[in-house]
Amino acid sequence: MREKRPSLPAPRPKSSRRPVSEARRRETTESHPVPMAQIEAAAAASGREANIIVLAHPSERLLGHRFRLARGTEIEIGRGPDCGMSFPDVSSISRLHARLSHRERGVVLEDLGSTNGTYVNDRRIAGPTTLRSGDRFQVGVVHFKFLHELDVEAAYHHAIFDLATRDGLTEIFNKRKFDEELEREFSRARRYARSLSLVAIDADHFKAVNDHYGHLAGDAVLKQIALRVSSLLRSEQIFARVGGEEFAILCPETDEGGAASLAEKLRRTIAAEPFRFADVATGVTCSFGVAQMTEAMERPTDLCVAADRALYVSKENGRNRVTPAPPDPLL
Repeated sequence: MREKRPSLPAPRPKSSRRPVSEARRRETTESHPVPMAQIEAAAAASGREANIIVLAHPSERLLGHRFRLARGTEIEIGRGPDCGMSFPDVSSISRLHARLSHRERGVVLEDLGSTNGTYVNDRRIAGPTTLRSGDRFQVGVVHFKFLHELDVEAAYHHAIFDLATRDGLTEIFNKRKFDEELEREFSRARRYARSLSLVAIDADHFKAVNDHYGHLAGDAVLKQIALRVSSLLRSEQIFARVGGEEFAILCPETDEGGAASLAEKLRRTIAAEPFRFADVATGVTCSFGVAQMTEAMERPTDLCVAADRALYVSKENGRNRVTPAPPDPLL
């Protein structure tokens, strides 16, 4: 007689779900980052301080200065001596201009009936406005960056690094960074016998804009010039603000003809539409000087001198024009 074998349990149907590998888990996490609002809420809930960094100031003496704002406190901005953020030498700021309040759910910026208004990311605010980390705000002609991160020290040092290489007003490269890139590209062009050109730009009659409409409008014009120019440049071209209303574009692998064509395109774009700020609309043009590196040039500054001389010719001949440097620009 055969021994009866116990019946085996019926096989379980295979699940369509596969175990998630560690690589896949990382990929999913990276492709679905934590929303910024959630990060900011966590920062606010943790009671961490907020930081306000000075990005642009008329005298540049306070660039990079940090103001701290603890949870449950507020600070006023103005020219008055009792303001926690006092700028007595900046006439475009009212005596009591604006207030920052660190509340339970975040930091709120409020204009206090100032003459020139308060702006967040280039928009004038009409009432109390909650700031997000990374926002830029403007009081008079002083520009700030707001930081409210879980790692506020890392965010602060990153902002300071940007400030060392970028212009606080226009956010393009500053003269220090431009000089470094010019030195590098000049050496590379000489070593490998490559073309290198420079476009010098100057806003025409810019002092009249400041005198007639005020420095707030003048700053807005400079920012809009930078935006219009940046939109037409390639990634390898180095664009910087090198003076008050002076800009420069370094063009690797580009001869004078190519740089002059770019300058003409930029000239037409800048002159095509008026620049707007609040209820002001004004036409502004720019003059251009173009120079190409030659064998006779021994130093990077020689290329700058050649472009500046060509720019001077554009100014002398009526402005709003492009002038290439002569064949022997240093003679």
